Amino acid sequence: MNPRQLLLLLLLLTAIPAFAAKEAETPFDTYSGYFVSNQFEPDAATSFVIIQDQAQFDRVFGAAFVMRDKSRRLAPEDFKTHTILGVIHRGPAMCEFQVAKVALSGGTAELHYAVTSKKSDTATFACPLIVSIPKGDYQAVKFVENGKVAKVLTPAK
Repeated sequence: MNPRQLLLLLLLLTAIPAFAAKEAETPFDTYSGYFVSNQFEPDAATSFVIIQDQAQFDRVFGAAFVMRDKSRRLAPEDFKTHTILGVIHRGPAMCEFQVAKVALSGGTAELHYAVTSKKSDTATFACPLIVSIPKGDYQAVKFVENGKVAKVLTPAK
């Protein structure tokens, strides 16, 4: 390799990171105290949703009220400024979700979360993860579960 080729190669290698999509974390909130409608994809083991308004949210989730409930719920005005992301696991295990981060990368919102489950021999569950992120012009939403891409959805326009 001559010096000119070597210089060109070095210039290309140093330029690659500048062209790579930069990832930036974005604020998010999680919500609880909701059940999953038995009319929403009842036979799916796992569901993923992008929700833009209250009516769409109400087709998927309902509020579960119990005494001394301190669940964090969405306010109606949240739909004006936020997009809601949902993950639902169904089956004979109670699932717990832990959101690691929400990142924006090249027009894609990425929800990174971990899920653990505790099996049950006597019951079936529909366990939701409900997360809000600021509204944006997202080209796609990537759901990354336990370090692996579980689903990529394109928001309805």
